[in-house]
Amino acid sequence: MRRGRVFILLALILLVGAVAAFLALGGIGGGAGGDQPTPAPTPVGEAEIVIAAQSISRGSIIPPESVFISPYPADYKVETMMDDIGQVVGKRARMDIGRGVPITENMITDQAGDLFAVGSDASLAIPRGFTAIALPMDRFSGVAFALREGDQVDVLVTMLIIDLDTDFQSELPNEGMFLFNSDGELLSAVSCRAVQTSDTGELVCAATDSLPTIGLLQFDQFSGQDFYAGPSGPQRPRLVTQRLITNSTVLGVGDFALEIEGETVELIGETPEEGVGAPQGQAGAEQGVPVIIPPDIITLIVTPQDALAINWAINGGLDLTLTLRSPNDPTPEIETDSVTLQFLIDNYDIAIPSKLPYGTEPRLTAPDLVFPPDLDFKPTPVP
Repeated sequence: MRRGRVFILLALILLVGAVAAFLALGGIGGGAGGDQPTPAPTPVGEAEIVIAAQSISRGSIIPPESVFISPYPADYKVETMMDDIGQVVGKRARMDIGRGVPITENMITDQAGDLFAVGSDASLAIPRGFTAIALPMDRFSGVAFALREGDQVDVLVTMLIIDLDTDFQSELPNEGMFLFNSDGELLSAVSCRAVQTSDTGELVCAATDSLPTIGLLQFDQFSGQDFYAGPSGPQRPRLVTQRLITNSTVLGVGDFALEIEGETVELIGETPEEGVGAPQGQAGAEQGVPVIIPPDIITLIVTPQDALAINWAINGGLDLTLTLRSPNDPTPEIETDSVTLQFLIDNYDIAIPSKLPYGTEPRLTAPDLVFPPDLDFKPTPVP
């Protein structure tokens, strides 16, 4: 009996524990269920915009099948986005429009003349406040054709300086002449190029072309006499060179590609090979090999003031040379000095040769400079 009561008592304890655990779990669940449900977020408003269903080329008329209406978050829609297909179909594309791109007002036009407002791709690479200018280039001035788009370069200028008369703006020295009055009396005080004895026995200036028409009166220390000295030749210009433009960006090397009827045309030619030029059908005629024409022009991005300086140098016939800089050069700009003959002698320890009683043979009047031969390209149009 006692053992049976013990089992009954244990069973009741277990039952009461199970009921308590059930109530406890039910209470927690009930409490969580009793809270107010979290309100769902209010859906963002939607709008409709016109999107390109396929790629649309610049200048083409937009057909109905190339665009469609698509939902778009209203918060992200801007005023320039088109929302009516009727406002897009039949218009011209002012630029190339890729597939899936939303159509905006500035992408379309109903006048073909507005296509010019888009401009070139090259203009997009010019920073605000700068401009682009082209200048001639060859193998020597163009760093042996090493320059490429995006390089940083300096521009050097070299010029020849001569002395001018400020009034006449002509090369000095001026030519002298005699001025007489109507009675034949000399009115101008000049030095005679030659003298002769007149019929009356007086010394007068003689007219002769054997001496220069310009010169000056000099004193000879040995003879103690004045004599007329004239130049042995024309005035020798003085050479000077200096850095004109600093750290300019190359926008392009050579001519930019031209677009003719929507197709890009490159300026190329073909180098004739052996047998080229023979009559058609004759044995030995071969196809020429297309080659790129060496660039003879380069376009730089400069300030408007530097563009004026380059333009003046080109029209003034000055020599312009490009030098290539290291990309992202962190060193500060270094001021440069104009280089003249005197600068070279003073700063590079160049000695003036002494006048010796002997010399070399053959006689050398100018340095025998050897330059690489010019590139002999004879391109012909590619059919």
